[in-house]
Order: sequence, then structure tokens, then C-alpha cells
Amino acid sequence: MSFVEFTGTARLGRRTKNLVRRLGPGDVAIIDHQDLDRASAEELLESGVRVVVNVALSQSGRFPNPGPLLLVRGGVRLIDAPGAELFDELGDGEHVTVRGASVFRNGTCVASGRALDAGQLEAALAAQRGRVTDVLEVFGENTLQ
Repeated sequence: MSFVEFTGTARLGRRTKNLVRRLGPGDVAIIDHQDLDRASAEELLESGVRVVVNVALSQSGRFPNPGPLLLVRGGVRLIDAPGAELFDELGDGEHVTVRGASVFRNGTCVASGRALDAGQLEAALAAQRGRVTDVLEVFGENTLQ
């Protein structure tokens, strides 16, 4: 079943660990969390939230990061909208609709981003792990020489 749209209450929080205490299944979590870590992803899943919009990159590629994949595999719609001004555009508790990878308030689009899917995230994680292995091998060879 593909995602069509979800209407819920916007809950904004720049600190994910504090926001999760206020989230429920009828909410749209608006976060600012670059490299969304595994612990935060697990807390978001436990909250029951179905949609997360991140105004930062959930997975920057700097290191292997399974958090976003865990969230998406758990059935959460994860949208990256880096640079979106949602913390200025929306107030906590406003009703919003997420359609595709865009956020609407009263029918007006306030942000558009990119929905992350499991396939993309799996490939990115595998590539990141491969780079770490390559770097460690080079480091080991240099150390031995």
C-alpha cells in the first residue's frame, strides 16, 4: 500500500529526545536532526508517530547510520526537507497535511522535500559501511608500513 496523505497535528521539536514525549499516532513530527541516530529512531517508533519531517538530512553519509532505515522499516513516512523553514512557518499544534513529500497548511504548501524509502536507505548504508571498511584497510596498511 502506498502513502497517499496524512493529516495530523504538527509537533515541532529541535531536540528529538524531548519531542518524543509529546508525540502520538495523530501527530506529524517536525524535527531538526542531522544524522538521525538509532536511539532517536526507536523513540520515534515507540511514540506511534506515522510521519516525520526532518528539516535536516536524516542521513548525511558521513558515517554508517541505521536510524533512518529503522524508522522507515517501522512504517514511518520519513521526509527530508533540508533548509525548510517549518519552525518559522508552523506553530506547534497546527493541523497539517502531508501529501507525497510536501507539507500543507490550509491547502497551502509550506515545504517540500524528499521521501526516503527503504531501498534508498539500504543502498546508502551499504555504501557507507563499504567506505568505512576501505578507510580502515588503508589505515591498517599505512600503520604496518
